[in-house]
Amino acid sequence: MRFLLHHIFPDFKVAAGLIIALTALLYVPLINNINLWTDEIYSVLMAKDSLPEMFHLLFTEDSKPPLYYLYLKAVLVLFPESYEIFGAHFASFILLPAAQLFAATAFRRDYGDKAALWLMTLIMLMPHSLWLAFEVRAYMLSALLLLMAAVYGLRLADAPKRGDYAKFGLATAAALYTHYYCALLLMFLYGFILLDLWRHKKTSEIKKLLATAAVCALCFAPWLSVPLKTGGIIGQYWYVNMSFVLMSPSFFISPLYEEILQSRLFLLTVFAATALSFSVWCGIFCPQIVGNAQNVANPKNKRQAKFFYAVSFAVIGSYLLLLALSFWVRPMLTARYMMAFALLWYAAGALVLCRIRFLNCGFLIAAVLGFIPSYLDIKASSFDPGTQKLVSDIRQFVPKELPIIAFDNNNLFCEYYLPEHTCLAAVGPHGEILRLPSVMKNINLYHQQPDAVHFALDSYNALGKQADCLSYQSWYRRGEPTRLCKISSVQTGKILEDSLNLRLHKYESR
Repeated sequence: MRFLLHHIFPDFKVAAGLIIALTALLYVPLINNINLWTDEIYSVLMAKDSLPEMFHLLFTEDSKPPLYYLYLKAVLVLFPESYEIFGAHFASFILLPAAQLFAATAFRRDYGDKAALWLMTLIMLMPHSLWLAFEVRAYMLSALLLLMAAVYGLRLADAPKRGDYAKFGLATAAALYTHYYCALLLMFLYGFILLDLWRHKKTSEIKKLLATAAVCALCFAPWLSVPLKTGGIIGQYWYVNMSFVLMSPSFFISPLYEEILQSRLFLLTVFAATALSFSVWCGIFCPQIVGNAQNVANPKNKRQAKFFYAVSFAVIGSYLLLLALSFWVRPMLTARYMMAFALLWYAAGALVLCRIRFLNCGFLIAAVLGFIPSYLDIKASSFDPGTQKLVSDIRQFVPKELPIIAFDNNNLFCEYYLPEHTCLAAVGPHGEILRLPSVMKNINLYHQQPDAVHFALDSYNALGKQADCLSYQSWYRRGEPTRLCKISSVQTGKILEDSLNLRLHKYESR
């Protein structure tokens, strides 16, 4: 990296511009993919709802903060319906170069050229980014806002300017309105800054920090009443269980594991992600690498050390707290949700890599080698024709007058990809009922005598291995093909009757 910086690209702007251009060259071809999976479909359908419809669902069945859905809604307005999937992925992708621009400006101002270039490089090459850049969920927006909050917040521990408190407060409030994990990390970040100010006896700055925290808390308080009111009901059927918690360390070593089908070269991806985590742990256990935040002569080095310890301990502390809550209260930790912390993990790694010359060349090779199979796997997932083949076969062979029984949240698949068909959600004793109004609009059909033959969509083998099904394997969500099954009137009647008796009868009168 030193040779690259001083001999090939002596000018920072040239080096930064080339990294951003290379990122665009690599990532843009993957935007126009053809698939959305269940959670992404939910995001797009929410964004397409009217604002009253959106907030009704958020208040009753989702309870997630609304900022990402509002952001996605604003982006999709810019695209015609035929480019809707492109627009949905573009909304996440555009935040990736935005993060690189932030690294090249605000982050560089505080932590120097080398650290900024390393952060930009990690944003481009780490396998986490291939998930963040294209997942139609809130993670990329949360990650960017947390990075901004950390940069502006750590300025308060040095010589803050008048606008830094406002920037910190805005980034904090916005992050809180994207994901609840952000609240935990911000708690650690605010605690670190408060402790640092207290050590240096900066009483006036402590008052300003507490005032900023109070304003942000007041801004978030109206929304906090939503999960407090509905969280118990939603949590009763929440999909996260202990298997997710046990797989959560994959964030640090194999970020795409369990999400998409992996190639045989997946171990290179594991090696690259583990190398980043190893770099961060080197900084934690070998303080001489980044220096002691309190005893560094060079002001820039001192800022680097302070930022490193703040963000690395905030990420690790948040993870350990979520782990403890998952064991003591209820499962709530998943590697996918941890993606909201990815840019801070990159930043911690960047501050180590810019200080260890003997490590950074080998790391760069590992990062490139790990990126290649990750990139190819994401590309295969993005352009997998399985979904389109399933949609095509249903439109060709399933009569529109026959309702389709949708297991396992396939009602979302039907609602988005097959709006001309009527889909009836098969509801069990457990599991979420997503988009309840869409389910209930056809509730009268659950009481009717079914035709001799019906078709069902099944992703988790709910109908058993002996069912008469066609299987549509997808690169995404390995081991979970969607099956189009032919079922009898007896099976259909039993499924619909059970759906009514188990859950849906509670909502019929509403």
